[in-house]
Amino acid sequence: MVFPSILTGRRAASSPVNQHLRIASMNFDWTREELDTKNNVKDLFNEAALAELQALEEADVPEIKRITGDWLKRLAQTGYLGLKIGSSEPTDALRLIAGQEELARASGSLFLAVETTARLFGGLISQYGDLAQIHDLFQALHQGSIIGAVAVSEPSEGGRDDGFLTLGRPDGNGYVLSGMKSFVTNGPIADFVAVFGQVDNKTAIFLVGTELPGVVIGPRIETLGFDGLAVAALELNDVRLLGNMVLGPFNDRTPLEFLRIVEDMVLAAASVGLMERTISASLEYARTHQRGGKAIFAYQEIRFKLAEMLTLSQSSRLLACRAGWLHSVGDLEAVTVVHCGKVFAAEASERVASLAMQIMAGRGYCRGNVIERGYREAKYAAIAGTTSEVARMSIAEDLLEQYKV
Repeated sequence: MVFPSILTGRRAASSPVNQHLRIASMNFDWTREELDTKNNVKDLFNEAALAELQALEEADVPEIKRITGDWLKRLAQTGYLGLKIGSSEPTDALRLIAGQEELARASGSLFLAVETTARLFGGLISQYGDLAQIHDLFQALHQGSIIGAVAVSEPSEGGRDDGFLTLGRPDGNGYVLSGMKSFVTNGPIADFVAVFGQVDNKTAIFLVGTELPGVVIGPRIETLGFDGLAVAALELNDVRLLGNMVLGPFNDRTPLEFLRIVEDMVLAAASVGLMERTISASLEYARTHQRGGKAIFAYQEIRFKLAEMLTLSQSSRLLACRAGWLHSVGDLEAVTVVHCGKVFAAEASERVASLAMQIMAGRGYCRGNVIERGYREAKYAAIAGTTSEVARMSIAEDLLEQYKV
């Protein structure tokens, strides 16, 4: 897929990347390489695999850890875990999006667990770590041998605008880390957690093994959706780390900004997958459920709903691909387009889930089917990562900057 810049303002014209993209041809088909990645991931989800993922939604923490670990190993064999959102090769970014689409469609819970490991935890150590010092950790990650997590948010009563209350202090050849984190995806099943904190008033990332003394994982948090995802609070009580397990300290908040962009792109992909899964179930129901002696698909009001659902899904998919492309080539408008894509896909998924519920009516409202699960899961993307409100403010500020006189 090739996506030329559509901006004609001063910022777009000043970017060599944008000048190059403007003359590129428009091609909205997946390339052979991208299709290979897409199909390699898709082929993993046979009938037995989908049944296992259904069981994931009702599993306890040990079973979630087992299933997630098994799937990481399967995905590692396809090369999926090694693909990067921030790759300098646009084709790599689009290969990743092609694979993400299939994984997110199969299971939202598994998708978030895998992406937290590979793209959030893995992205941080790949972007900021000294791979010579953490080679074994990096290799285990790409082999699917470990589950990763990232801990950023802190209890509301202790958070500060100017940094984190989680603090690391130098101690010999390493650090001693103490603090609390309030909402850690994969926390109960992770082998390592990338913990954001501070050293001498500078941001640092601590790679904490969950088996270390002083690490306390709280009870699993019950969430509205993603029943197969394990989330918990994290407490760190004088946890000792070797120096090679600390990334930074950094002079600015670049690592946190990097994490947010990657997270927003993952959430946009999650929304696209949710829409595709929901549309498929809605279409199947509309073809088989009868009213007045004929399938409800024959009624115009049902067809209009399905048409709107597909339009929102396809638009979200294209915008997510464009955001990934622009980010991979370092385009100046990339962050803005990522925010646009995340906001649009998140809110589109809520609309699609609502329309699907309307189509399925009472049956959709009963617990345990694809539609009601999608309805519960759809809200998450709008409030996770960069919230829709904050993203809109960022988009508006960028517009003012672009078109100021």
